[in-house]
Amino acid sequence: MRRLVLLAVPTVVLLVDACVQMQNRPNRSERLSPEDTLIRYENETWSLIKQKDLEGFAHYLAEDFYDIFPDGKERTKSELLEFLSGADLKDYRLGNFRVTMLNQDAAIVTYEVDARALVHGREISMKNSVTSGWAKRSGRWLNVSAVASARP
Repeated sequence: MRRLVLLAVPTVVLLVDACVQMQNRPNRSERLSPEDTLIRYENETWSLIKQKDLEGFAHYLAEDFYDIFPDGKERTKSELLEFLSGADLKDYRLGNFRVTMLNQDAAIVTYEVDARALVHGREISMKNSVTSGWAKRSGRWLNVSAVASARP
Protein backbone atom coordinates (compact mmCIF):
# COMPACT_ATOMS: atom_id res chain seq x y z
CA MET A 1 0.00 0.00 0.00
CA ARG A 2 2.82 2.39 0.92
CA ARG A 3 4.52 1.66 -2.41
CA LEU A 4 1.25 2.48 -4.26
CA VAL A 5 0.99 5.83 -2.46
CA LEU A 6 4.61 6.64 -3.26
CA LEU A 7 3.94 5.95 -6.96
CA ALA A 8 0.67 7.89 -6.98
CA VAL A 9 2.05 11.12 -5.49
CA PRO A 10 4.48 11.92 -8.36
CA THR A 11 1.76 11.08 -10.89
CA VAL A 12 -0.71 13.48 -9.24
CA VAL A 13 1.96 16.20 -9.08
CA LEU A 14 2.69 15.78 -12.79
CA LEU A 15 -1.01 15.90 -13.68
CA VAL A 16 -1.61 19.04 -11.61
CA ASP A 17 1.44 20.70 -13.19
CA ALA A 18 0.20 19.80 -16.69
CA CYS A 19 -3.26 21.22 -15.93
CA VAL A 20 -1.79 24.49 -14.64
CA GLN A 21 0.40 24.81 -17.75
CA MET A 22 -2.59 24.17 -20.03
CA GLN A 23 -4.68 26.83 -18.26
CA ASN A 24 -1.91 29.41 -18.61
CA ARG A 25 -1.18 28.59 -22.25
CA PRO A 26 -3.23 30.58 -24.77
CA ASN A 27 -5.38 28.42 -26.98
CA ARG A 28 -4.68 28.21 -30.69
CA SER A 29 -7.24 30.87 -31.69
CA GLU A 30 -5.68 33.39 -29.28
CA ARG A 31 -2.37 33.03 -31.11
CA LEU A 32 -3.93 33.42 -34.56
CA SER A 33 -4.80 36.76 -36.09
CA PRO A 34 -8.53 37.60 -35.97
CA GLU A 35 -8.66 37.02 -39.74
CA ASP A 36 -7.11 33.55 -39.50
CA THR A 37 -9.30 32.71 -36.51
CA LEU A 38 -12.49 33.57 -38.40
CA ILE A 39 -11.43 31.59 -41.48
CA ARG A 40 -10.71 28.66 -39.18
CA TYR A 41 -14.13 29.03 -37.55
CA GLU A 42 -15.87 29.07 -40.95
CA ASN A 43 -14.06 25.84 -41.87
CA GLU A 44 -14.92 24.28 -38.50
CA THR A 45 -18.62 25.11 -38.84
CA TRP A 46 -18.83 23.35 -42.22
CA SER A 47 -16.97 20.38 -40.81
CA LEU A 48 -19.40 20.17 -37.89
CA ILE A 49 -22.37 20.25 -40.27
CA LYS A 50 -20.83 17.42 -42.32
CA GLN A 51 -20.29 15.43 -39.09
CA LYS A 52 -23.94 16.15 -38.14
CA ASP A 53 -22.73 17.77 -34.90
CA LEU A 54 -25.41 20.45 -34.78
CA GLU A 55 -24.79 21.12 -31.10
CA GLY A 56 -21.16 21.91 -31.84
CA PHE A 57 -22.21 24.01 -34.85
CA ALA A 58 -24.73 25.96 -32.74
CA HIS A 59 -21.92 26.90 -30.35
CA TYR A 60 -20.54 29.22 -33.07
CA LEU A 61 -23.86 31.00 -33.66
CA ALA A 62 -25.13 34.04 -31.76
CA GLU A 63 -28.61 33.67 -30.28
CA ASP A 64 -29.82 36.43 -32.65
CA PHE A 65 -28.15 34.80 -35.70
CA TYR A 66 -30.03 34.87 -38.97
CA ASP A 67 -29.30 33.30 -42.34
CA ILE A 68 -30.54 34.19 -45.82
CA PHE A 69 -30.44 31.37 -48.34
CA PRO A 70 -29.93 31.90 -52.11
CA ASP A 71 -33.71 31.56 -52.64
CA GLY A 72 -34.28 34.52 -50.28
CA LYS A 73 -35.64 32.41 -47.40
CA GLU A 74 -34.60 33.82 -44.02
CA ARG A 75 -33.91 31.51 -41.09
CA THR A 76 -33.20 32.22 -37.45
CA LYS A 77 -30.72 30.14 -35.48
CA SER A 78 -33.36 27.66 -34.36
CA GLU A 79 -34.91 27.47 -37.85
CA LEU A 80 -31.49 26.84 -39.40
CA LEU A 81 -30.72 24.07 -36.89
CA GLU A 82 -34.10 22.47 -37.62
CA PHE A 83 -33.43 22.68 -41.37
CA LEU A 84 -29.96 21.17 -40.99
CA SER A 85 -31.33 18.28 -38.92
CA GLY A 86 -32.84 17.01 -42.19
CA ALA A 87 -29.67 17.52 -44.22
CA ASP A 88 -26.73 15.28 -45.00
CA LEU A 89 -23.75 17.25 -46.31
CA LYS A 90 -21.94 14.84 -48.64
CA ASP A 91 -18.95 16.97 -49.58
CA TYR A 92 -17.92 20.59 -49.77
CA ARG A 93 -15.07 22.86 -50.73
CA LEU A 94 -14.49 26.34 -49.32
CA GLY A 95 -12.18 28.88 -50.92
CA ASN A 96 -11.38 32.43 -51.90
CA PHE A 97 -11.66 33.72 -48.33
CA ARG A 98 -11.55 37.42 -47.60
CA VAL A 99 -11.89 38.95 -44.13
CA THR A 100 -12.72 42.62 -43.63
CA MET A 101 -12.25 43.80 -40.06
CA LEU A 102 -14.83 46.50 -39.29
CA ASN A 103 -13.25 47.10 -35.89
CA GLN A 104 -11.55 44.87 -33.31
CA ASP A 105 -14.86 43.21 -32.43
CA ALA A 106 -16.64 42.94 -35.78
CA ALA A 107 -15.79 41.44 -39.15
CA ILE A 108 -17.24 40.39 -42.48
CA VAL A 109 -16.00 37.11 -43.97
CA THR A 110 -16.67 36.33 -47.61
CA TYR A 111 -15.90 33.06 -49.37
CA GLU A 112 -17.09 30.61 -51.99
CA VAL A 113 -18.55 27.19 -51.30
CA ASP A 114 -19.19 24.30 -53.65
CA ALA A 115 -21.17 21.53 -51.97
CA ARG A 116 -23.36 18.50 -52.47
CA ALA A 117 -26.00 17.49 -49.96
CA LEU A 118 -29.07 15.40 -49.43
CA VAL A 119 -31.68 17.74 -47.98
CA HIS A 120 -34.98 16.25 -46.82
CA GLY A 121 -34.54 13.41 -49.31
CA ARG A 122 -33.59 15.64 -52.24
CA GLU A 123 -30.07 15.76 -53.67
CA ILE A 124 -28.79 19.29 -54.25
CA SER A 125 -25.60 20.84 -55.55
CA MET A 126 -24.66 24.38 -54.69
CA LYS A 127 -22.13 26.91 -55.87
CA ASN A 128 -22.58 29.87 -53.57
CA SER A 129 -20.85 33.03 -52.50
CA VAL A 130 -21.24 33.57 -48.75
CA THR A 131 -21.06 36.78 -46.76
CA SER A 132 -20.84 36.05 -43.07
CA GLY A 133 -20.95 38.57 -40.22
CA TRP A 134 -19.00 37.91 -37.02
CA ALA A 135 -19.03 39.83 -33.74
CA LYS A 136 -16.91 39.40 -30.65
CA ARG A 137 -19.27 39.15 -27.68
CA SER A 138 -18.03 38.62 -24.13
CA GLY A 139 -14.58 37.97 -25.60
CA ARG A 140 -15.80 35.25 -27.98
CA TRP A 141 -16.29 35.39 -31.75
CA LEU A 142 -19.86 34.49 -32.77
CA ASN A 143 -21.43 34.26 -36.19
CA VAL A 144 -24.30 36.76 -36.25
CA SER A 145 -25.43 36.48 -39.87
CA ALA A 146 -24.86 34.72 -43.17
CA VAL A 147 -26.11 35.49 -46.64
CA ALA A 148 -25.58 33.03 -49.49
CA SER A 149 -26.07 33.86 -53.13
CA ALA A 150 -25.82 31.50 -56.09
CA ARG A 151 -22.74 31.73 -58.30
CA PRO A 152 -23.02 30.94 -62.02
